[in-house]
Amino acid sequence: MKLKTGARFSPSRRSLLSGTAASSLAAVSASFPMPAIAQATRLSYTLSWLPTGQYAFVYMARQLGFWKKRGLEVDITRGYGSMAAVQGIATEKFDFGGAATGAVILGDARGLNLKMVGTQGYDGGLCILVPANGPIKTPKDLAGKKIGVTAAGGDTPFLPAYCELAGVDYSSLAVVSLDSQIIEQSVINGAVDCMIAFAMSSIPNFVTQNFPVRLLRFADYGLNFYWVNTLVSASLMAKDPQRVADVQAGLMEGLKWSMLNPEETVERHLKEQQELAITKNAKLFTELGVGMVAAINVAPEAEMHGLGYTDVQKIEQQSKLVQKSILKPNDPAPKPVDSYVVNLPHGVVTLTSAEWKMVREKTAQYSKMLGLTA
Repeated sequence: MKLKTGARFSPSRRSLLSGTAASSLAAVSASFPMPAIAQATRLSYTLSWLPTGQYAFVYMARQLGFWKKRGLEVDITRGYGSMAAVQGIATEKFDFGGAATGAVILGDARGLNLKMVGTQGYDGGLCILVPANGPIKTPKDLAGKKIGVTAAGGDTPFLPAYCELAGVDYSSLAVVSLDSQIIEQSVINGAVDCMIAFAMSSIPNFVTQNFPVRLLRFADYGLNFYWVNTLVSASLMAKDPQRVADVQAGLMEGLKWSMLNPEETVERHLKEQQELAITKNAKLFTELGVGMVAAINVAPEAEMHGLGYTDVQKIEQQSKLVQKSILKPNDPAPKPVDSYVVNLPHGVVTLTSAEWKMVREKTAQYSKMLGLTA
């Protein structure tokens, strides 16, 4: 990918306010107050992870005015894992945010009052990443190995279920809790043998350090989830559904623009994220994130219904996976999916057939990297 690389008229106060004119103007002003200037509504949005290239589309929604034209000013905060994001939105620390679908379903099953108002990607890429040249070739090779996890990650709760389905003795694993900023490096330097991950979050770190990895995909054993969903508290949804729709529509306009303009998205994102921009291989790292998100949005749901559309039946299937794999017998039964999944009728963002064709061509290499194609 290649990056694309007057005087103002101001009349003096004296010319406007002199002699009796000043008195007249004051009288008129007192009789007819100036109209109030509409103030933008300020909202907060939490990512589920660091502000890497995979979340560039969120920043595009703000940079390019897709929220501003709807009267919204949105503060974006970095995340600390999907479980933390879910908790932050449910407690209304944040107005909106994104979190991994499995974490959303789990949070709802545990009584958190949330609404899922959009899908930001249709393949979560839940997996275990292992060194390509190492001894772990199949899931059964994980026995006795050290595996890195992040405590608040939306992927971590599904590790025991994956082990059961893949025929791995979970108790034989040495599970090591690590900070999100060092987990990939811990695999590279051998502190752990492998790590659980959402592929898009971690693959760029390995590619930019020229460290080949192999994916053990959870989807191969039936644990298949969407990537990230847009969330809002149920109370805000009830109080102001139009504002919720505006936030989601602006977000999807940012996603569409990013999918169609990946090179400029990379450039714009790096200009805003200075800490990311000064790191080694920042451009490639960001390019990978942008491309992978575009790749996981090439899906029937988005093509048929518009970006952000959520297939309620698929969430139902994913909810059953959570119920079967994670919830305990004495846990409360999950609420019906249609009680918290909402497809907003306003502001649907679509692509033309020609645009979808272009996105497919641009994202072929990323689809292969994620194991979506051979």
